[in-house]
Amino acid sequence: MAERFNEKANTLAQEYWRLKEIAANTASSNRLVEIERLLEKGIGGKLKDQLEAEAKQLRKEEADRGGASLRLSEVKKELLELTADLAPNLDLIEDNFFPYDSDHEPIGEQFFAALTDLFFGAPTPSIPFKVATLSKEGIRVNATAESSSLEILSYIIMILQESAKKRLGMQNTIDNCCALLRQNDFAFIVLKTLLNAGKRLGVKEIREISHREDKAYTELVRSDLYDKELINGVAFLMSAEWGYSMIKEYDGKYEPTDFGEWVWRICNAELSREEGAGKGRRTGVSNSSLHLQKILTFLRK
Repeated sequence: MAERFNEKANTLAQEYWRLKEIAANTASSNRLVEIERLLEKGIGGKLKDQLEAEAKQLRKEEADRGGASLRLSEVKKELLELTADLAPNLDLIEDNFFPYDSDHEPIGEQFFAALTDLFFGAPTPSIPFKVATLSKEGIRVNATAESSSLEILSYIIMILQESAKKRLGMQNTIDNCCALLRQNDFAFIVLKTLLNAGKRLGVKEIREISHREDKAYTELVRSDLYDKELINGVAFLMSAEWGYSMIKEYDGKYEPTDFGEWVWRICNAELSREEGAGKGRRTGVSNSSLHLQKILTFLRK
Protein backbone atom coordinates (compact mmCIF):
# COMPACT_ATOMS: atom_id res chain seq x y z
CA MET A 1 0.00 0.00 0.00
CA ALA A 2 2.80 2.43 0.89
CA GLU A 3 4.17 2.26 -2.68
CA ARG A 4 1.18 4.24 -3.98
CA PHE A 5 -0.31 5.67 -0.81
CA ASN A 6 -0.77 9.20 -2.17
CA GLU A 7 -2.67 8.03 -5.25
CA LYS A 8 -4.91 5.74 -3.22
CA ALA A 9 -5.61 8.53 -0.71
CA ASN A 10 -6.60 10.97 -3.46
CA THR A 11 -8.81 8.44 -5.25
CA LEU A 12 -10.70 7.48 -2.09
CA ALA A 13 -11.10 11.11 -1.00
CA GLN A 14 -12.54 12.14 -4.37
CA GLU A 15 -14.96 9.21 -4.24
CA TYR A 16 -15.90 10.07 -0.64
CA TRP A 17 -16.96 13.61 -1.52
CA ARG A 18 -18.67 12.56 -4.77
CA LEU A 19 -20.79 9.95 -2.97
CA LYS A 20 -21.48 12.23 -0.04
CA GLU A 21 -22.90 14.86 -2.38
CA ILE A 22 -25.15 12.30 -4.10
CA ALA A 23 -26.32 10.81 -0.80
CA ALA A 24 -27.10 14.25 0.63
CA ASN A 25 -29.23 15.37 -2.33
CA THR A 26 -32.75 14.65 -1.05
CA ALA A 27 -34.58 17.40 -2.93
CA SER A 28 -35.74 14.94 -5.60
CA SER A 29 -37.53 12.80 -2.98
CA ASN A 30 -40.08 15.52 -2.21
CA ARG A 31 -40.59 16.20 -5.92
CA LEU A 32 -41.20 12.49 -6.61
CA VAL A 33 -43.83 12.29 -3.85
CA GLU A 34 -45.66 15.30 -5.31
CA ILE A 35 -45.65 13.85 -8.83
CA GLU A 36 -46.80 10.39 -7.74
CA ARG A 37 -49.67 11.86 -5.72
CA LEU A 38 -50.83 13.87 -8.71
CA LEU A 39 -50.59 10.89 -11.05
CA GLU A 40 -52.58 8.75 -8.60
CA LYS A 41 -55.35 11.34 -8.45
CA GLY A 42 -55.61 11.24 -12.22
CA ILE A 43 -54.26 13.50 -14.94
CA GLY A 44 -53.88 13.17 -18.70
CA GLY A 45 -52.45 14.75 -21.79
CA LYS A 46 -48.93 16.02 -22.35
CA LEU A 47 -48.59 16.93 -18.67
CA LYS A 48 -49.10 13.28 -17.69
CA ASP A 49 -46.47 12.15 -20.20
CA GLN A 50 -44.01 14.74 -18.91
CA LEU A 51 -44.62 13.89 -15.25
CA GLU A 52 -44.32 10.14 -15.86
CA ALA A 53 -40.97 10.67 -17.59
CA GLU A 54 -39.78 12.90 -14.76
CA ALA A 55 -40.95 10.38 -12.16
CA LYS A 56 -38.99 7.63 -13.93
CA GLN A 57 -35.84 9.77 -13.81
CA LEU A 58 -36.41 10.65 -10.16
CA ARG A 59 -36.84 6.98 -9.22
CA LYS A 60 -33.52 6.26 -10.87
CA GLU A 61 -31.93 9.06 -8.85
CA GLU A 62 -33.49 7.62 -5.68
CA ALA A 63 -31.97 4.22 -6.46
CA ASP A 64 -28.62 5.87 -7.24
CA ARG A 65 -28.75 7.72 -3.92
CA GLY A 66 -29.45 4.50 -2.04
CA GLY A 67 -26.54 2.85 -3.79
CA ALA A 68 -24.35 5.87 -3.08
CA SER A 69 -25.14 5.66 0.64
CA LEU A 70 -24.10 2.02 0.75
CA ARG A 71 -20.94 2.67 -1.23
CA LEU A 72 -20.18 5.71 0.96
CA SER A 73 -20.08 3.48 4.03
CA GLU A 74 -17.59 1.25 2.26
CA VAL A 75 -15.42 4.19 1.20
CA LYS A 76 -15.41 5.58 4.75
CA LYS A 77 -14.09 2.25 5.97
CA GLU A 78 -11.47 2.13 3.22
CA LEU A 79 -10.31 5.67 4.04
CA LEU A 80 -9.98 4.84 7.71
CA GLU A 81 -8.17 1.58 6.97
CA LEU A 82 -5.76 3.47 4.73
CA THR A 83 -5.17 6.04 7.48
CA ALA A 84 -4.67 3.33 10.10
CA ASP A 85 -1.61 2.38 8.04
CA LEU A 86 -0.75 5.98 7.13
CA ALA A 87 2.43 5.98 5.04
CA PRO A 88 2.57 9.03 2.74
CA ASN A 89 5.06 9.00 -0.12
CA LEU A 90 7.52 11.74 0.86
CA ASP A 91 10.75 13.13 -0.53
CA LEU A 92 13.91 14.01 1.39
CA ILE A 93 13.56 16.69 4.05
CA GLU A 94 14.37 20.30 3.15
CA ASP A 95 14.59 22.84 5.99
CA ASN A 96 12.11 20.99 8.25
CA PHE A 97 9.80 20.39 5.29
CA PHE A 98 8.94 17.00 3.81
CA PRO A 99 7.68 17.53 0.23
CA TYR A 100 5.78 14.75 -1.50
CA ASP A 101 7.83 12.32 -3.54
CA SER A 102 8.00 13.68 -7.10
CA ASP A 103 7.37 10.15 -8.41
CA HIS A 104 3.91 10.27 -6.82
CA GLU A 105 0.91 12.56 -6.71
CA PRO A 106 0.83 15.12 -3.90
CA ILE A 107 -1.92 14.36 -1.38
CA GLY A 108 -4.78 16.73 -2.11
CA GLU A 109 -6.92 18.88 0.16
CA GLN A 110 -9.86 16.51 -0.32
CA PHE A 111 -8.06 13.80 1.64
CA PHE A 112 -7.39 16.01 4.66
CA ALA A 113 -10.94 17.35 4.47
CA ALA A 114 -12.31 13.80 4.39
CA LEU A 115 -10.27 12.78 7.45
CA THR A 116 -11.27 15.79 9.54
CA ASP A 117 -14.88 15.25 8.45
CA LEU A 118 -14.74 11.62 9.57
CA PHE A 119 -12.97 12.40 12.85
CA PHE A 120 -14.73 15.62 13.91
CA GLY A 121 -17.55 16.34 11.45
CA ALA A 122 -15.70 19.54 10.50
CA PRO A 123 -13.70 19.24 7.25
CA THR A 124 -10.54 21.33 6.83
CA PRO A 125 -8.22 21.42 3.79
CA SER A 126 -5.13 20.80 5.93
CA ILE A 127 -4.38 19.30 9.33
CA PRO A 128 -2.52 21.69 11.63
CA PHE A 129 -0.77 20.47 14.76
CA LYS A 130 1.37 22.53 17.12
CA VAL A 131 4.44 20.59 16.00
CA ALA A 132 3.61 20.19 12.30
CA THR A 133 1.13 20.88 9.50
CA LEU A 134 -0.05 18.43 6.85
CA SER A 135 -1.17 20.09 3.63
CA LYS A 136 -1.30 19.61 -0.12
CA GLU A 137 2.28 20.95 -0.33
CA GLY A 138 3.72 18.39 2.08
CA ILE A 139 4.45 18.10 5.80
CA ARG A 140 6.13 20.98 7.60
CA VAL A 141 7.51 20.17 11.04
CA ASN A 142 8.62 22.48 13.84
CA ALA A 143 11.78 20.76 15.04
CA THR A 144 13.07 21.68 18.51
CA ALA A 145 16.03 20.85 20.70
CA GLU A 146 13.83 18.18 22.30
CA SER A 147 12.45 16.57 19.13
CA SER A 148 14.00 15.98 15.74
CA SER A 149 12.09 16.29 12.46
CA LEU A 150 11.84 12.51 12.16
CA GLU A 151 10.54 12.17 15.72
CA ILE A 152 7.84 14.76 15.04
CA LEU A 153 6.90 13.09 11.76
CA SER A 154 6.54 9.77 13.56
CA TYR A 155 4.47 11.46 16.31
CA ILE A 156 1.85 13.03 14.02
CA ILE A 157 1.59 9.87 11.93
CA MET A 158 0.92 7.97 15.17
CA ILE A 159 -1.88 10.38 16.15
CA LEU A 160 -3.64 9.98 12.80
CA GLN A 161 -3.17 6.21 12.77
CA GLU A 162 -4.54 5.80 16.30
CA SER A 163 -7.49 8.09 15.52
CA ALA A 164 -8.39 5.97 12.49
CA LYS A 165 -8.02 2.74 14.47
CA LYS A 166 -10.43 4.09 17.08
CA ARG A 167 -13.06 4.87 14.45
CA LEU A 168 -12.61 1.36 13.03
CA GLY A 169 -13.02 -0.25 16.46
CA MET A 170 -9.48 -1.62 16.39
CA GLN A 171 -7.17 -1.71 19.41
CA ASN A 172 -5.77 1.79 19.91
CA THR A 173 -4.22 4.13 22.46
CA ILE A 174 -6.98 6.74 22.40
CA ASP A 175 -9.67 4.43 23.81
CA ASN A 176 -7.70 4.01 27.02
CA CYS A 177 -7.10 7.76 27.22
CA CYS A 178 -10.80 8.52 26.79
CA ALA A 179 -11.62 6.11 29.61
CA LEU A 180 -8.99 7.63 31.90
CA LEU A 181 -10.19 11.14 31.16
CA ARG A 182 -13.82 10.31 31.82
CA GLN A 183 -12.96 8.60 35.09
CA ASN A 184 -10.84 11.41 36.55
CA ASP A 185 -12.82 14.57 37.29
CA PHE A 186 -9.82 16.78 37.96
CA ALA A 187 -7.78 15.70 34.95
CA PHE A 188 -10.92 16.47 32.94
CA ILE A 189 -11.21 19.92 34.55
CA VAL A 190 -7.53 20.78 34.02
CA LEU A 191 -7.47 19.72 30.37
CA LYS A 192 -10.77 21.51 29.64
CA THR A 193 -9.44 24.68 31.28
CA LEU A 194 -6.18 24.63 29.33
CA LEU A 195 -7.89 23.98 25.99
CA ASN A 196 -10.51 26.67 26.55
CA ALA A 197 -7.82 29.19 27.52
CA GLY A 198 -5.86 28.57 24.34
CA LYS A 199 -2.61 29.51 26.07
CA ARG A 200 -0.19 28.25 28.68
CA LEU A 201 -1.40 28.52 32.27
CA GLY A 202 0.20 28.07 35.66
CA VAL A 203 -1.46 26.13 38.49
CA LYS A 204 -2.66 29.38 40.10
CA GLU A 205 -4.37 30.46 36.86
CA ILE A 206 -5.92 27.01 36.37
CA ARG A 207 -7.23 27.15 39.94
CA GLU A 208 -8.70 30.64 39.55
CA ILE A 209 -10.47 29.78 36.28
CA SER A 210 -11.76 26.47 37.65
CA HIS A 211 -13.15 28.08 40.78
CA ARG A 212 -14.88 30.74 38.68
CA GLU A 213 -16.32 28.47 35.99
CA ASP A 214 -17.02 25.37 38.07
CA LYS A 215 -18.93 26.86 41.00
CA ALA A 216 -21.50 24.07 41.22
CA TYR A 217 -18.74 21.52 41.65
CA THR A 218 -16.48 23.58 43.94
CA GLU A 219 -19.40 24.07 46.32
CA LEU A 220 -19.52 20.31 46.84
CA VAL A 221 -15.80 19.98 47.62
CA ARG A 222 -13.76 21.77 50.28
CA SER A 223 -11.63 24.50 48.70
CA ASP A 224 -8.29 23.15 49.93
CA LEU A 225 -9.20 19.63 48.83
CA TYR A 226 -10.36 20.88 45.44
CA ASP A 227 -7.06 22.75 44.91
CA LYS A 228 -5.05 19.70 45.96
CA GLU A 229 -6.96 17.51 43.53
CA LEU A 230 -6.38 20.03 40.72
CA ILE A 231 -2.63 19.70 41.30
CA ASN A 232 -3.03 15.91 41.27
CA GLY A 233 -4.96 16.27 38.01
CA VAL A 234 -2.05 18.17 36.47
CA ALA A 235 0.41 15.50 37.64
CA PHE A 236 -1.83 12.73 36.31
CA LEU A 237 -2.04 14.35 32.87
CA MET A 238 1.78 14.47 32.77
CA SER A 239 2.17 10.85 33.88
CA ALA A 240 3.02 7.83 31.73
CA GLU A 241 -0.50 6.41 32.19
CA TRP A 242 -1.63 7.84 28.85
CA GLY A 243 1.08 6.36 26.67
CA TYR A 244 1.95 9.82 25.37
CA SER A 245 2.05 13.13 27.29
CA MET A 246 -1.30 14.87 27.46
CA ILE A 247 0.17 18.18 28.65
CA LYS A 248 3.68 19.65 28.87
CA GLU A 249 5.28 22.06 31.32
CA TYR A 250 7.08 25.20 30.15
CA ASP A 251 8.72 27.16 32.98
CA GLY A 252 5.94 26.45 35.45
CA LYS A 253 3.11 26.81 32.93
CA TYR A 254 1.20 24.05 31.21
CA GLU A 255 -0.11 23.48 27.70
CA PRO A 256 -1.93 20.54 26.06
CA THR A 257 0.16 18.51 23.65
CA ASP A 258 -1.14 17.68 20.19
CA PHE A 259 -1.93 14.21 21.46
CA GLY A 260 -3.84 15.61 24.44
CA GLU A 261 -5.86 17.93 22.24
CA TRP A 262 -6.69 15.16 19.76
CA VAL A 263 -7.74 12.80 22.56
CA TRP A 264 -10.08 15.50 23.84
CA ARG A 265 -11.56 16.22 20.40
CA ILE A 266 -11.90 12.56 19.44
CA CYS A 267 -13.56 11.63 22.76
CA ASN A 268 -16.02 14.51 22.57
CA ALA A 269 -16.80 13.85 18.90
CA GLU A 270 -17.58 10.24 19.79
CA LEU A 271 -19.87 11.28 22.65
CA SER A 272 -21.66 13.74 20.36
CA ARG A 273 -22.22 11.07 17.69
CA GLU A 274 -23.59 8.65 20.28
CA GLU A 275 -25.90 11.31 21.71
CA GLY A 276 -27.13 12.02 18.18
CA ALA A 277 -27.76 8.32 17.64
CA GLY A 278 -29.85 8.25 20.83
CA LYS A 279 -27.61 5.81 22.69
CA GLY A 280 -27.64 5.59 26.45
CA ARG A 281 -24.71 5.53 28.84
CA ARG A 282 -21.37 5.21 27.08
CA THR A 283 -18.71 2.64 27.83
CA GLY A 284 -15.88 4.15 29.84
CA VAL A 285 -17.91 7.06 31.24
CA SER A 286 -17.73 7.29 35.01
CA ASN A 287 -20.75 5.92 36.86
CA SER A 288 -20.86 9.17 38.82
CA SER A 289 -24.03 10.97 37.69
CA LEU A 290 -22.38 14.25 38.64
CA HIS A 291 -19.39 13.54 36.40
CA LEU A 292 -21.62 12.48 33.51
CA GLN A 293 -23.65 15.65 33.89
CA LYS A 294 -20.46 17.75 33.85
CA ILE A 295 -19.28 16.15 30.60
CA LEU A 296 -22.60 16.53 28.84
CA THR A 297 -23.03 20.11 30.04
CA PHE A 298 -19.63 21.02 28.63
CA LEU A 299 -20.33 19.31 25.31
CA ARG A 300 -23.53 21.28 24.87
CA LYS A 301 -21.86 24.68 25.40
